[in-house]
Amino acid sequence: MRPAFLSRLVNGPLFDPVVYVRILNERKSVLFDCGHFQGLAPRHLLSLEAVCISHTHMDHFMGMDRVLRTILHRDEPLAVYGPEGITEKTLSKLRSYTWNLSSGYALEITIHEILANSVMTTRARADTGFDAISGQTVPRTGTRIADCPRYTLEAAVLDHTIPCLGYVLKEPFHINILKGAVREKGYIPGPWLGDLKALIYAGRLDEPVRVATESGVRGVSVSRLREELVTVTPGQSLAFVTDIAFTPANLEALKGLALGVDTLFIEAYYLDELEAHAGARGHLTARQAGAIARELGAKRVFPMHVSPRYHDRIDEIYAEMGVNQGGAPAGA
Repeated sequence: MRPAFLSRLVNGPLFDPVVYVRILNERKSVLFDCGHFQGLAPRHLLSLEAVCISHTHMDHFMGMDRVLRTILHRDEPLAVYGPEGITEKTLSKLRSYTWNLSSGYALEITIHEILANSVMTTRARADTGFDAISGQTVPRTGTRIADCPRYTLEAAVLDHTIPCLGYVLKEPFHINILKGAVREKGYIPGPWLGDLKALIYAGRLDEPVRVATESGVRGVSVSRLREELVTVTPGQSLAFVTDIAFTPANLEALKGLALGVDTLFIEAYYLDELEAHAGARGHLTARQAGAIARELGAKRVFPMHVSPRYHDRIDEIYAEMGVNQGGAPAGA
C-alpha cells in the first residue's frame, strides 16, 4: 500500500524534535513541533496547513518565527495546535513585531488551545496587525481535535511536569485504485483519478468526474467509479510523543490515543543509566520509550530528541529501545 503520509524526522534523532509530514497528492503538510531546524526549504513551509506544538519550551517552539516569516504573504490560513497557554504564547510572538504595513495581507492564524475537556479557539489576522479575535471554547470528549478530508488530528494531555500534548495523525481510510480495472473499463489514467480520490474522501459520491476514455471525455458518477475501480482499506496513522514522564497516567493516556499506531516518533532523551535524572525532569529513557512502543503495538518506531551527550552513542539508544534504524524491532 502506498503511504498517505510521507514523514520526515527533520533533525534526525539528535537535537530538537521536528517531524514534517507531507500529505501525499496534496499541496499540504503538517509540522509537529518547531524548535531549531534547518532541513526544510521555504516550499515545505509554504505548504503547511497545521503546526502541532507539544509544549512551549524553546527547543519545541522557537521555530514559529521562521514559519511565520515564510508564510506571511500567503492567502491560506494556518492552524496552530498546542497545550494550555499556547494562545497567549503565540499571540505574544505575533505582538513582538510591528505590523503597520500588513493591512493588505490575507494570512489568518487560528490558534487551538487543547485542554483536558475543552478546546479554545482564537483567530488573529495579519490585516489587523494580528489582533486577537474573540474565539469560542467548545467541550472536548475523546481525543479528536480536528477533522480534515484527508486526515484527522487527535491529542492527549500528558505530563512533562507541565502539560504536554501527544499527537496522532490518522488517515480516515485508504483508497486503492485497481489499475487493472481502469484498463478493463476502457478508462485512460490521468489527473481525474486524483479528483476521484478527493471526492471520495469528501463524501461527495453523487458528483460526476470527467473521465478520459478511449472515445473521449465523459462524466461518470463518483459512486459508480468507486464501485468499479476502488478498494478501501484501513488508513495510516502516525504518532508524535515527546517530553513526557514514564508514569502510569501517561501510559494510560497514550493507550487511549495511539494504540496500534503504524509509525511512532518518540523521545529517547537518556539512556537507562540516567533513569532517575530522566524521571526528575519529566523525560523518557530509551528503555522506557521502547517499552511504551511495545505496549502500544507500534509497527515502526523512531527515537528522537536524544540528548547531545549521546552523540557518539546513538547505537546504544537504538539497542536499548530494541529497534533498528529502519524503525523495525531489532533483528527483524
